[in-house]
Amino acid sequence: MSNEYNSRKERRHRQKKAKSHGRKRHMWKKILLSLCAAFILVVITCGIIVAVMIHDAPTLKASDLQTPQSTRIYDQDDKLVSTLFHEENRIKVHIDEVPKSVKDAVISIEDKRFRHHHGIDIRRLFGAALSNIKNGWGTEGGSTITQQVIKRSVLTPEKTLTRKVQEAWLSLQLERKYSKDQILEMYLNNVYFGHGAYGIQTALETYFDDESLSELNVSQAALLAGLPNAPSANDPFKHPKRAKERRDLVLSAMVSNNVISKQQADQAKDQPISEILREEEKKQENNDPYNAFVDTVYEQLVNQEKVVSEKDFFQGGLKIYTTLDSKAQQTVYDLLQSKDIPYPDENFETGISLVDTKTGAVKAVGGGRNFKSIQDYNYGSDIQHHPGSTIKPILDYGPAIEYLNWSTSHTISDEHYQYSDGTPINEWDGKYWGDISIRRALEWSRNIPALKAFQAVGKDKAQKFASGLGIDIDPIYESAAIGGFDGVSPLQMAEAYAAFGNGGTYNEPFTVKKITFPDGSKWEPKLKSHEAMHDYTAYMITDMLKTVIASGTGTQANIDGIPVAGKTGSTNIPQEDQDQYGIGDGLRDAWFAGYTPQYSLAVWTGYPSLKNKDGDIQYIRYDGTQDIAIQLFQQLMSEISDPDMDDFEKPDSVITAGSELYVKGAQQDKPNEEKSDQGKDKENEEKQDVEQPEHEENKEDEKQDEEQTDQEEDKKQEDKQDEEQSDQEEDEKQEDKQDEEQTDQEEDKKQEDKQDEEQSDQEENEKQEDKQEDKQDEEQSDQEEEEKQEDKQDEEQSDRGKDTENEKQKDEQDKEKSNQDSDEQKDKKDDHSNDNEHNSKDKKNDNDSGRDSATIIPRKKTIIDHYLYG
Repeated sequence: MSNEYNSRKERRHRQKKAKSHGRKRHMWKKILLSLCAAFILVVITCGIIVAVMIHDAPTLKASDLQTPQSTRIYDQDDKLVSTLFHEENRIKVHIDEVPKSVKDAVISIEDKRFRHHHGIDIRRLFGAALSNIKNGWGTEGGSTITQQVIKRSVLTPEKTLTRKVQEAWLSLQLERKYSKDQILEMYLNNVYFGHGAYGIQTALETYFDDESLSELNVSQAALLAGLPNAPSANDPFKHPKRAKERRDLVLSAMVSNNVISKQQADQAKDQPISEILREEEKKQENNDPYNAFVDTVYEQLVNQEKVVSEKDFFQGGLKIYTTLDSKAQQTVYDLLQSKDIPYPDENFETGISLVDTKTGAVKAVGGGRNFKSIQDYNYGSDIQHHPGSTIKPILDYGPAIEYLNWSTSHTISDEHYQYSDGTPINEWDGKYWGDISIRRALEWSRNIPALKAFQAVGKDKAQKFASGLGIDIDPIYESAAIGGFDGVSPLQMAEAYAAFGNGGTYNEPFTVKKITFPDGSKWEPKLKSHEAMHDYTAYMITDMLKTVIASGTGTQANIDGIPVAGKTGSTNIPQEDQDQYGIGDGLRDAWFAGYTPQYSLAVWTGYPSLKNKDGDIQYIRYDGTQDIAIQLFQQLMSEISDPDMDDFEKPDSVITAGSELYVKGAQQDKPNEEKSDQGKDKENEEKQDVEQPEHEENKEDEKQDEEQTDQEEDKKQEDKQDEEQSDQEEDEKQEDKQDEEQTDQEEDKKQEDKQDEEQSDQEENEKQEDKQEDKQDEEQSDQEEEEKQEDKQDEEQSDRGKDTENEKQKDEQDKEKSNQDSDEQKDKKDDHSNDNEHNSKDKKNDNDSGRDSATIIPRKKTIIDHYLYG
């Protein structure tokens, strides 16, 4: 019975296990069927998508394959001003004229299985995908030579899935219609090799002295084959080291592809680039006034924002709509070529950038007097130079107003001074003007007040302020306060100054409004702007810079009826260069940057290098050449400005007191700190005459306020009347007896029976020599401040005479006066004692100013190697 029971139990277990196994197999079948169905669905979906993409692909035309589409440039009014691709820049060759070494070099580096695939190289495609996964998207391309022909001639340069699918499809079609040699010929005749050279024959004549392709050696063939990948980066004229690396890479690829031996490759690698390259020649002038602006467009689209590739920029069939003001650009070009501007020689250069103050749109660019074509040295938007004193509003006074709420009347002493490391800093005229306002310091481009403002703000905040205006200085040293750092371009300076004229809002410069591609798609820039400073900072700096042009170093830039703010700037030649080459007075750079409510304009002038190609020394001399920058500014701004434009609008955050500006709600400079420019040299005294009455009135008001305060204190302190009255009488009569004599006189008025006691008090006070001498010094300082006499001794004598007269007058009025507090004048003297000592020291510094002439100091790590002049 038990065996039968066990058999039934086992049988049931086996049946249950079989059913479970069957269910699992059935589940896996369902999963597999579902996956297969999903895969088929994905394939069908992808097929439909690809079919749609292929259906939308353009028709393959022979005309498109033969000639790439030109890129066209339009100005702000959508008027065509330039076509980048010109057929005359190309010399077509037949494939039979191309030597085997050139073909092998191009195929080895661009598409090693070109002879074997049918338009798409699957192995290379997966290899490129793997590289992109490992190293990031775009690190390696999988395009064949056939695909590159399609991409340049038929499709847009956008990197999209649709374009890649269409490119692959059209490549298969191209391979069916044309032979491999025909496709390679299309590539060699249309590809861009840099320096305006389209096609292999034009490239030959651009880089080598040979006239026939058959004369090229293996090294030259490899150099040319490596250029289309990145013509600018591998430019053998400008970057011979990178060009050699690229050439050697091509030679190694040729060895790998078994078209040359390793020995041949090594021999070719041993040839220096300079030996196989011809001397670079300047391009012939084509009288195109728009080239410098188009070069700026190229720089932004290709190198900075990487919107399009270099190849696509020149031959992508693009329509580029720009911010160009054609009339302003023509005026800039005419000024650079003008015979009326006193350019000293042909090597003298200048860079100009004009932008819209409100939007940041670039309106015109002057790339240089010798600027010829795109990718030339652009002194207007690319090349950087030391800015000199044009940096002072950006690094010194702008941050001081922004972070410290300084008023335009804030006083700084122009005196003997040093950088924090002890290196002395001198003024450009070798003189020191004493206490001056920051308005006056900027007006006459004083260096020491600028450095003190920079130090008061701190280099970190100054660096932050400049960065907000598009000027990054890292690392930053104190010498940057007067322009001692790597440099800026005129475009950077024009945009930075525009923020002051735009109420504190900074706009990043832009040259392009939109791009239209051949397939109708469009690209528009994302304009960037931010609040770089408060509106009060922008307006107060603008008002100070208007003073520079009205009566300071920039008067030549003045334009009747036009509100203009601006600043001069220049840099000296390093002392070691002066000593080495025997150079006298001269400059390395001369600037002028300024703006109106409509435009912001920056102009740089100077020489590309200290020596020309013949080894002759060249620099800016003080023969009028130093003023060319300001002349260009004045003439261009006069030509393009609207004569009816409104002035800069003052914000509510700024309040006016006389001719000075203050930040509303901020704690202002105390009246006794707003001193007149007494320490200035006699030759500058005529410029101070207008300011002196205001300072006199301020001091009169200050004196009255202090006397009123003292009287109120006297009323509260009746218990100290006798003692303080006695001190007052001693101060007014004589150095050693004033206080006690006054006390005696007051006591005579009050009590006639105490006259003998007053006399005894006077005799006792005469014996206290130390106390009387101290009070005598304090009274002399008070007299110097009130009377404003330059000679201390004369001032003291005059005060003593006046004291005697006052004593007699007071003796007659003693009976009519009521009892006054004896603390009246003692407290007043105590309040002023510290100020008198400080003023006495300042007076001494003023008398010493201007004795030391400006000298050039040796360079130090934290100090610029030259001095900068406004």
